[in-house]
Formats: sequence, structure tokens, C-alpha cells
Amino acid sequence: MLKRKPSRDLASGPHVSIFSDDPTLSRHKRKRSLFRSKHSRAQWVPEPERDMSELLEFVLQHEEAFKNQYRLASLYADFRQQLEINPEGYHANIAAWTKALVNASRAGVVPRQGTTHDLLSIRAADELARALQHPQHGKPTCLPAVFHEAVQKKEMVPLKDFLTAKESIYKTSWIPSPWKVLQWSLRQVGVLGQVQAPAKMEVGNFVVVKNVEVAADEILKKMKEHTSTADRVLSKTDFLKRFATVLNPTAPLTTNDLDIVLTFLARDKQAISYNEQTIKFKPEHEDVPLPVTEEDAAIANLRDTLANINAQISPIMEKIALADAAAREAVVAKQMVRAKAALRSKKLAENALKQRSDVALQLEQVYTDLQHAADQVEIVEAMRAGAAALKGLNEKVGGAEGVQGVVDAVNEQMATTEEITNIINETDQPLDEGEIDDEFEALERADREKREKEEAEKTAARLAELEAVEKKRKERESVKTDETEEQVDEASQSMARMSFHQPDDEMEDTEEKRTAAYA
Repeated sequence: MLKRKPSRDLASGPHVSIFSDDPTLSRHKRKRSLFRSKHSRAQWVPEPERDMSELLEFVLQHEEAFKNQYRLASLYADFRQQLEINPEGYHANIAAWTKALVNASRAGVVPRQGTTHDLLSIRAADELARALQHPQHGKPTCLPAVFHEAVQKKEMVPLKDFLTAKESIYKTSWIPSPWKVLQWSLRQVGVLGQVQAPAKMEVGNFVVVKNVEVAADEILKKMKEHTSTADRVLSKTDFLKRFATVLNPTAPLTTNDLDIVLTFLARDKQAISYNEQTIKFKPEHEDVPLPVTEEDAAIANLRDTLANINAQISPIMEKIALADAAAREAVVAKQMVRAKAALRSKKLAENALKQRSDVALQLEQVYTDLQHAADQVEIVEAMRAGAAALKGLNEKVGGAEGVQGVVDAVNEQMATTEEITNIINETDQPLDEGEIDDEFEALERADREKREKEEAEKTAARLAELEAVEKKRKERESVKTDETEEQVDEASQSMARMSFHQPDDEMEDTEEKRTAAYA
């Protein structure tokens, strides 16, 4: 008889009802909780693509070097090691980055602390690297080398050094310092290698020299239109208002750009002199600009005041128009209180407009007088300089007495020369006129014989040509005669042949007729 084999679980442990709590169930639950189910696993979601900054979009759209994907990967890589291995590629990448940063700075898309964008300087910081971060290639790791090489080539200058330098940035010394000579010698013998760019970018502002040069040239070009002395004196506010868009019509110059361009115009171009409030352009005939005077500051302040008053006139006129329209509407609506209030406002605005207009007229008159006075000062200075120059020249020639003495001496020497010439002519032997006539007749005879010989040669040549033409004509006539005789012979032969063939045909016809008759 077969027996049922008991279960190990039932035999090894107490019997547990299926309706009771199994102490092992909690253990199994804990084990199962160690593993995540398929539904509880967090699904991977791709990160959204990073939006490109305004700077990166500008570089990718406007720079040819950044439009090639293979070149783009090289530009974003750390290519500092190429200085020893591939110098041409290294300098090509440096030039591409420098050009891109210069153009982006001029376009006003380089980020800066705050809301403004400087056009003449670039801030080298982590903000610049983040703005240039590419979705595929990441942040450019070559920016420290780019700024280092730009500073070495004087394409960029640290802002602090640019503003505090006493000498022009273009000044170069032909005599190197002993330390530079020692460095060059050590590099030649291999003790020192090439100057390596720093691995980490130092935070700082760098002046873009090319943009500064372009802005300065445009400003000087526009100032050539102003010839009056008073027009060449400006306040800083007026200067920034006039030349704000000289570099980029859509991005105005900032106050930082103003300090840079004023320093460049005064120190490197020597075209202006300025202080905290006033800027003075030098005339073209002066080598060095004159310092700013109190009169120059007064002219600049007067122009600013006149501009402010003129700016207030337009809003007052608009206010008058609005008050007049409101009064008319109130009258139509039978609102007398409102109409009177609008008329009072209009009257006050008209009084203010009259006052501002009178003040503006007075200031314009004063400014015109200042212009005339400044121009007269310049004219007097020019006349004074001309008088001094004339005095110096007259002193050099010795005055009227000195000139008279020189003229007398010249006349005396000319008379002496003429006397000597007459004496020499008297000592010469007279010429034989007969010999001269004989020689002249011989020349005429030779010339006449030469002409006769040339005419005879021309006549002989002409006769030879006529004979050749006549000979050709006779040859053509003989050829035509031969052809005519041949044609006559051919015609006679053809007639003879025709006469021989005709009797034979007649005889054949007669024989045929006879045969038919006999038949």
C-alpha cells in the first residue's frame, strides 16, 4: 500500500492554516521588496537641448571658420599642444577665435555684468565661456590661449593697463631690455621653450584695439564737418549722444566705451584734450591740442542747457494740444467745469512755452555771439602768427635797404657781363659771306639732284607697272583667241558628224518601205 510522503515544510514546522497569518509571509515580502518591479523603475528621459546664446548664434552664423563641423571640433578642443607640433594650425585657430570675438564685441553680443554690452572691451570670465558653450562640443577650453596670444600681439590690451598707460600703445622700443635679451638667448640654445599660454583664464577686461581704432576714425571723420571753434567743444553727454552709434547703429556705446575712446583719442591720436566734463577737438593745422579752458567749459555747458530747453518745448506743445482737444470735447458735452479746467491748463502750458521759447532764443543768441568771438580769436591768432612769420622773413632778407642793395649788385654784375661780351665779340674775325653763299648753293644743288633722282626712280617704277599690266592683258586676249578657235573646231566637227549620220538613216527607211511593199 502506497503511503503519502509528508511535505518537508509541514513536517519541519508547525501546521499553519491558510486563513491564519503565516510568519514566513512577511519574510518573503521583505525579500521581494529588495527588487524593483518593471513598473516602479524610473524611465530615462533625455535632457532638453540647451538653447544657444546670442553670442554663440552670432559666431556660428557670421564666422566662416565656425561653419565647418570638422573645424568647429578643432576650435573647441584644447589645441595648446599644437604650438610645438603644428604651429600653423595653432595660429590659424587663434586667429579665427580672435576675429570672432572682435566682431562679436562690435555687434554688442558679448555678455557682461549688467544689462549693457560694451563694444570696445571684452570681459574674460566664466560668463564668456558659458555663452560660447556648444550643445555638442561643450565649453571652449582654448580661451586662455586666445586672450594670451591677443595680448602678446597687442590686438587686445588689459583695460587697466590701457587706461593708466602714459605712452602710446603703438610705441615700440628698438633697444630690448637685458632680461628680454637673456630670454631670447636661452630660447635659442634650447634652455627655455616657447612661452606657453596659461591653462586657466584670468578674470579681467580686455580692450579690443581694432574696434577702438574704427570708432576713433569715424568720430574724427564726422568732426571734420565742424569748422567753427565753438562746434569743436563738447560736453561728455553731448559727445556720447552724437557718437553713440558710430560703431554699431543698433548697439550704442556705453560709459566704459566712452572712457576708452577718449583715452585713445587724447593719448594715441593726440586729437583731443578733455577733463571730467568737457572735450575739445584740435584744429587740423595744430599739431598738439590745446588744454581745455574755462571758456570751453562755458561753451559746452551753454550748448547742453540749450539742448535741454529745446527738449522741453516739444512736450509742452503736446500738452497744449491735448488741453485744447479736451476743452473742445467738454464744450461739446456741455461740461463747462471740465472745459474751463482744460483751458486753464492750456493757458499755463502756453505761458510755459513762451517762457521756454524766450529763454531758448536768448541762449541761442549768446551761443551765436560766443561762436563769433571764438572764431575771431582764432582769426586774430592766425593773423598774429602770420605777422610774426612775415617779420622773420623780412629780417632774413635784410629789409627794404637790404633788398635794394641786392638789386643794385645784380644790376652791376649784369652790366659787367654785357661789357665783357661786347669785348669778346670785337676781337672775333669777320666771316666771309661769299663762302657761305657758295656752300648754300652747293646744298641746294645736292638737294635738287636728290629730288630729281627720286622722281626718275618713281617714273621708271610706274612705267614698269604699266608694262606688266599690258603684258597681262595681251596674255588674257591670246588665251581668249585660242579658246574661240577651239570652240569653232568643235562646232565644225559636230556638224560633220551630223551630216554623215543622216544619209544612213534615210537609206534604212527606204529599205524598210521596200520590204513592206514586196510583202
